[in-house]
Order: sequence, then structure tokens, then C-alpha cells
Amino acid sequence: MSIQNINGQNLYNTVKTNWNTKSAAAENTKEAAVENGEKAAQEESKPVRQDQFEYTQPQKPVTYGKKLSAAQLQSAETQRMESFQQMLKSMIVKQGEKSNLTLFGMDLNVTPADSQRAAAAIAEGGEYSVDAVATRILDMAKALSGGDMSKLSELRSAVEKGFKAAGMEMGGKLPSICNDTYNEVMKRFDEWEKEGKAGATVTE
Repeated sequence: MSIQNINGQNLYNTVKTNWNTKSAAAENTKEAAVENGEKAAQEESKPVRQDQFEYTQPQKPVTYGKKLSAAQLQSAETQRMESFQQMLKSMIVKQGEKSNLTLFGMDLNVTPADSQRAAAAIAEGGEYSVDAVATRILDMAKALSGGDMSKLSELRSAVEKGFKAAGMEMGGKLPSICNDTYNEVMKRFDEWEKEGKAGATVTE
């Protein structure tokens, strides 16, 4: 091989290497530009988080921030109490029905299995026992009060009306377990009131 061919080959290899290096650098630069462009596009597509509420729910109107009139507030409170009263009535009627189902053989079209399940439901620890129902009623009452002890009298009245309505639905008289539940609820109302008064005295 001649010197001329060797020099030509070396020159070719050098040019080829430089070209490949420049191509690789250009490709890397192009990829970086594309990647940066995509990131920039993603950043631009994100909403500007100026306010947390607007960011999470930008289309939802803030209705609870509006001031309600005294009449609107009273109407809302009345609806809440009526709803509480209805739930309580339904609960007591179910408790009474469970109690009646235990009277198998007394003009009731129930099976022994139905009677046994009903007896378990109203027994101590059962879903419709005195303690279980009284606890649910007080939990609802305390949730409705929002910690405002001035609502206690109104809540008592709602409970009384709920029991009375349940009695009317069941023929004018509640089973003994329902009366026991009523007494337990009123006892717990008394305890709740005492706790509230004791707490108020401590903070004064």
C-alpha cells in the first residue's frame, strides 16, 4: 500500500470520526431540546395554583360562605330536627317490631327461626337492644347539637315526638323495650346536661 493511500485512509478515518462525534453531539442536543420543550409544555399546561380551593374545585361555587337570613337558618334547623325525629321514629318502630316477633304463637305469622333472630336482636349486645338504640339516638343528638348545649331542650323535644310518633304507628302503644329505651335516652340526656354545666363552670 502506498503512503498516499495510507494518508488518504487516515484522513478518511479522521473525518469520519469527527463527523460521527458532531452527529452524536447534535443528536444529544436535539434530544435535550425536545425533552426541555416537552417539560416546558407540561409546565404550561398545569393550572396555576393560586388558591387551594379554586385549584381542586375551580367550577364549584362556594355556597356555604353565603350569609343566610334568620328565617333561612330557622328553616334549615327545623328540617334537621324533623329528619332526626323521623330517623328516631323508624328506629324505635323497628325495635318494637323485633320485640313483637319474639311473641311467636300470639297471632303472629312468624317462624321459630324468625322469633329467635328477633330475640337476639333485642337482647343485650344486640343491634336493637336498649343500650344500642339509646346510644345511636344520643350520638345523633350530640352531632346535631354541634356542642351547643342550648339546643339540648330542642333535641329532647324531638326525641319525645319521635317516640310518640312511633307509638302511634304501632297502634297507640309501644312495647316495653321501647319504653325502657325512652327512659334510658332521657337518663343520658340528664347526664349530658350535667356534664355540660360542669364544663361551663370550669371554664368560667
